[in-house]
Amino acid sequence: VLPKTYRTGKLCRGQIGYLRFGLKDPRMADPGTFLIFHKDIGKDLFIPPHNYSSKSATKSVLYASVHPEAEDGFEELCDAVDRLAMNDTGLEVARTADLGANSSEGGGPFLGPGLRVGFQGLLHVEVFRQRLLDEFGIEAVVTPPKVPYHVTELPSKHNNLKEAETKIVEDLEDWPVYGTKFKVEEPMTEVRIMAPVEYAGQVMELITKKRGINLTTKPIDENSWLFEAQMPWAEVVVSFNDQLKTTTAGYGSMDTFEADPPLREAKLSKVDILLNGEAVGPLSFVCHTPNAQAEARVVCKKLQEVLPRQQFVVVIQAKADGKIIASERIRAYRKDVLVKSGKTVGGGDISRKKKLLKKQKKGKKRAQQSGKVTLSQAAFNSVISRQGDSS
Repeated sequence: VLPKTYRTGKLCRGQIGYLRFGLKDPRMADPGTFLIFHKDIGKDLFIPPHNYSSKSATKSVLYASVHPEAEDGFEELCDAVDRLAMNDTGLEVARTADLGANSSEGGGPFLGPGLRVGFQGLLHVEVFRQRLLDEFGIEAVVTPPKVPYHVTELPSKHNNLKEAETKIVEDLEDWPVYGTKFKVEEPMTEVRIMAPVEYAGQVMELITKKRGINLTTKPIDENSWLFEAQMPWAEVVVSFNDQLKTTTAGYGSMDTFEADPPLREAKLSKVDILLNGEAVGPLSFVCHTPNAQAEARVVCKKLQEVLPRQQFVVVIQAKADGKIIASERIRAYRKDVLVKSGKTVGGGDISRKKKLLKKQKKGKKRAQQSGKVTLSQAAFNSVISRQGDSS
């Protein structure tokens, strides 16, 4: 062991060191990667087997888009996420520029450019956002997490397909348009819950409300029960753990495992959120079709509370299956144009007053068409927590 770095020209078994070569992205170097000299390419070399699992095989279970709160902070955000990804192998990062112009991860005029990041769970999302703030001082907006769905489009006059075609939908911009014939399979997970016996009824009711199936119960001792069920992963990652804690007064705990089978066909609908008639991709979500209207009303109501008032009217609408299913309005700030410097304009001339009010009305209508609504993290939290208030 030497006190300073020493150039040896080679590394032997048991030594710790580093080497330099033309690798632009350090994440490409998976554990267990073998390096050979260029001159040895093509030779009959003995490469011993290894049991290292490549980090590229780690599959993300949910996706979210990440945007900087500062308008000019995108490059700084990219550098910070790249540095986090070097020691967090569970992150799967892609720039929105690489996803195509129609990707909802781009954020449009409301959020600007961002990153699509794959996570291993909802806790992983919270840790990631907190690390960005603590280690790099970056305030980031993280959109509601989305799980990958297996969508099978059936032949119809809308798509000109000759046979069924299955694709994995991670970005809801790829969700089939209304009128297309398709079926959806959603990822399932095995949930195991331990809770006090006095809350058994509430826990089973919560599991049933979240579309759980194959529910079984098993007493652990005289005070605790174990509940096992298969549930849609989308229901678990949104707010299930918070509702479980509320239901059991904080005494319930849960764990998730891979379900068998991992997919189940379901009747789901995509709900688009529109601000002044313009769809906001990052706010869209997928839910069980019978619950679409109730959850959409909750989201619109919460957005009405958290979005700031503007100089123009903000119309919040939720659209699913080709129709508007919920709507709210945020009133505009109103300036009294009939008073100037403390004096009434026009005196008793009613035509002058009507002219001023008509001019103000036209200005607000023009501002409504071109105005920009600022979205904060609270707006996206209203989508994440929608199920807790829709029951």
